[in-house]
Amino acid sequence: MTVFACRACGAALTRGLSRVPLAALGEPLAPFEVPPGEDCPPWIMPGAYAVDPEPDDPPVSPAPRLGTVLINAADLLDRRLHPDPRRLVGCCGLDGCDGPNLVCACGAEIATERSDCWTPQVVLLEPDAVS
Repeated sequence: MTVFACRACGAALTRGLSRVPLAALGEPLAPFEVPPGEDCPPWIMPGAYAVDPEPDDPPVSPAPRLGTVLINAADLLDRRLHPDPRRLVGCCGLDGCDGPNLVCACGAEIATERSDCWTPQVVLLEPDAVS
């Protein structure tokens, strides 16, 4: 089990997670792709994490860096939104297109949540911000 922590202050950010291969996740769905009335499945199930060896392709900008850790939002111990409202863009949730939008209690930028109607439902931990 891996617990991810903030590199700036050492605070635990997630509960214990087990690594799964990225290929095992399959193609992500966005809420608009599921039938009306059905819940959109998260890209990664609670209790698991995967490491993406490749950055996202455009048009998502800025693209996550190599080694981005994908987790389920439910696995965050403390979800704090970025204080800059320009990072909190989206129509039904957060689209994550404007940089990290989640911060640690110490203020360090730690992750990008994607929870909008057109994005996969996932949290991307910043590889340089967590250990």
